[in-house]
Amino acid sequence: MIKVMLVEDEVGTRNLLRIIVNWEEFHMKIVGEAQNGREALFRMQEEMPDLVVTDIKMPIMDGIALAEEIMEKYPAVKVIIVTAYDDFKYAQKALRAGAVDFILKPLKRQEVKDALLRVGRQIETVEEGAKDVIDQIRDYMEENYAQSSLSLSKVAEKYYLNSSYLSRTFRKKTGVPFVEYLNKIRIKHACDYLKSGNWKVYEIAEKVGIPNPDYFGRCFRKYMGISVNDYKKSKICED
Repeated sequence: MIKVMLVEDEVGTRNLLRIIVNWEEFHMKIVGEAQNGREALFRMQEEMPDLVVTDIKMPIMDGIALAEEIMEKYPAVKVIIVTAYDDFKYAQKALRAGAVDFILKPLKRQEVKDALLRVGRQIETVEEGAKDVIDQIRDYMEENYAQSSLSLSKVAEKYYLNSSYLSRTFRKKTGVPFVEYLNKIRIKHACDYLKSGNWKVYEIAEKVGIPNPDYFGRCFRKYMGISVNDYKKSKICED
């Protein structure tokens, strides 16, 4: 489902946006609402929407400023501007700021549907491209986990991506942050080393890309639920 956030200071208009169409018809789900741009940016960190539908005139932070911030911080997120006909020239500024479509007030069901259909297609196209890239990155992490220098920023640079975009997209596609996913790979291989020979802990830590033994120990306990030494003594290792 495409996750949607509604940003509108007028409660009546916000309620109308919620019910004017069947959002599921467009494979969309409203995951959050905000009364102004600043609140929207704060909530986006938690809700991680794919689409923001925002009014253009709001207190504290308007739709244009919000669109600019989204374009900079969340370039994959699409923005639809809601505006009165008399403010159309103002809305053009929002389009230049990064919005991809607009809906005129007073709201008409068919116009809302048309806009959602257009933007939904764009999002689905981007999602398919992102899925391919994330799959490539996951394979790359599996092959290069032993490099202690492997990091989000280096992978983003290798694949010509913005770091914040990669971080957000990776978490959305895998369900976990980049570093957590990488450490899980490393601990999985550490378990293989523990099973296959009499390696010392610091040697295994280096082999899986976590050269700091203390940090390695904390990571191991976090993902396996027991210490390295207890794991070595367990029946898992005896097998």
